[in-house]
Amino acid sequence: MNYATTSKIPFSGRMAFIAALLMAFGFIGQASAQEFTDKERAAIDGHYEILAEHQAESDQALESKLQAEFDEQVLDSEQEFMELTCATHGLDFDSESEVCYE
Repeated sequence: MNYATTSKIPFSGRMAFIAALLMAFGFIGQASAQEFTDKERAAIDGHYEILAEHQAESDQALESKLQAEFDEQVLDSEQEFMELTCATHGLDFDSESEVCYE
């Protein structure tokens, strides 16, 4: 590695001092933050309730969709199984009545 080609970043004491002041004011601002009023707290709780309702609706819709897809896959698998079973025994499968026949 050639250390002669590394560049030096100029350091400014003034910039460091300004950055330290900005960080200090940021911490002071957070330390003196006031608690929510009862009205603000009620509004926040109301929003959380709305979010919970939407999440429950979304979960229910997803669960219904997955259940419908699963039911469809089960029916398809049952149909395929019966067709293979009937064919193994030299019979035909009637999908409407779901029986094997000669």
